[in-house]
Amino acid sequence: MQQTNIIEPLNFEEIFSRMKEELVRRDESFTALVESDPAIKILEVAAWRELLLRERINEAVKSNLLKFATGEDLDNLAEFYGVEREKEEEDERFRKRVKAKIKGWSTGGSKEYYRYHALSADSRVKDALVESPIPGKVQISILSTTTGMVSEELLEIVKKQVTRDDIRVLTDTITVIGCNITEIDIHSRMSISPVISKEEIKKQFIKKFELAKRLGWSVTRSWIIANLFVEGVENVELIEPKEDVVVLGNECAKLRNLKIE
Repeated sequence: MQQTNIIEPLNFEEIFSRMKEELVRRDESFTALVESDPAIKILEVAAWRELLLRERINEAVKSNLLKFATGEDLDNLAEFYGVEREKEEEDERFRKRVKAKIKGWSTGGSKEYYRYHALSADSRVKDALVESPIPGKVQISILSTTTGMVSEELLEIVKKQVTRDDIRVLTDTITVIGCNITEIDIHSRMSISPVISKEEIKKQFIKKFELAKRLGWSVTRSWIIANLFVEGVENVELIEPKEDVVVLGNECAKLRNLKIE
């Protein structure tokens, strides 16, 4: 999704230049302005204040867009759709549930409809995939926020949620299962500067991996290399995996080992 046109690109020099042109248009005696002229300083202050005002307008617009809203702004936006934040729920997971609720508005029990209710069943549900192998049969695969593996207790919680009389479509038979885990090993040879350690690189990479992890997310070599290239890294030679790790919709990639030489 590209940034919408309603969010204006900001450029101080452009604002200043337009103000200067307007001043000259109104009074031709200002055509020979030099950098040290007091009028220039006044224009710079005015241009800077206009830049701040436009930035504030941009932020106000973003707070009303689901893609950009955070914190209380996201809470207020979600309230319109009838979705409340769960205790200690992070913005990205909350945003995912709101999107699922919007897409799932259907009297027919769409995939996003069941996905929203699965995500809302418990804060430990990181992701959910809804499939219908045959009409009337619904299978929901669950990814846990902890190790990825889903406990029987969590599966039961989700099942109770999605089979409630006010949620389950009358003709649907619902099965809730844990997703399949695909373990991957990453091995790279790197040139790094003294400003960063291998342990710090590992720490940053694991954090990015965990944030990106979801059902059906295929881990490409290009993604791995790009996310190993943090500040202080001069070169990355990826030894393993030798090819992209393709992950199916009901599977999730799990980082088993990260080796950096």
